[in-house]
Amino acid sequence: MPLVHSEKIEEISTLLLWKLTEPVNELTENLGNAFNSEDILTISHPQKLREWLASRLLIKKLAEQFGINYIGTHKDKHGKAFLVDNDSHISITHTFDFVAVAINPLAAVGIDMEKIDPKLQRTSKKYLSQPEFEHAGDQMELLCMYWCAKEALYKLYGKKKISFRDSIYIEPFGTKAEMLKGRLTDEDMVITANITIRWFDQHCLAIAL
Repeated sequence: MPLVHSEKIEEISTLLLWKLTEPVNELTENLGNAFNSEDILTISHPQKLREWLASRLLIKKLAEQFGINYIGTHKDKHGKAFLVDNDSHISITHTFDFVAVAINPLAAVGIDMEKIDPKLQRTSKKYLSQPEFEHAGDQMELLCMYWCAKEALYKLYGKKKISFRDSIYIEPFGTKAEMLKGRLTDEDMVITANITIRWFDQHCLAIAL
């Protein structure tokens, strides 16, 4: 797994991005027993299994940088991943080509990565409010940034049944923006976040803090 990018985000979170090149058997061997076997049993698609194993191997490597004894992850009732026996917050994302992990010892973090794809144009009215839709138009970079930013904020919040279109708002930005402002509303709760944007080989990566 060649390291593509390593960065400290806002001095409190650490991001690692790796190129996914290894087959399943190599990932399994390198990970050893540091995973929840029950999770493995729920994954039948070979590529999804490969991505899952790679993400856990990357979490293990990142945890070791913080002196954490990595023994696996578990999920809460909303499907949000946490480290076993450690209070540091993590977030995971993976695509066909990349896997990325962020860790924050102090507070929640959300991360997402998406490759520019025409489907973002076809589905934009489902995840953008009307002002966001008018702002983005058919610009692929803006649509990808909107999607990733909303997904990252959604994962930071960590609870299901949130409408991307109606409950998550991203302030207008330009295609060269590296920091976005987002707001998630759930009943009487309002969460604001800074969302860092990075680009890698036509993939947008967003980290919400």
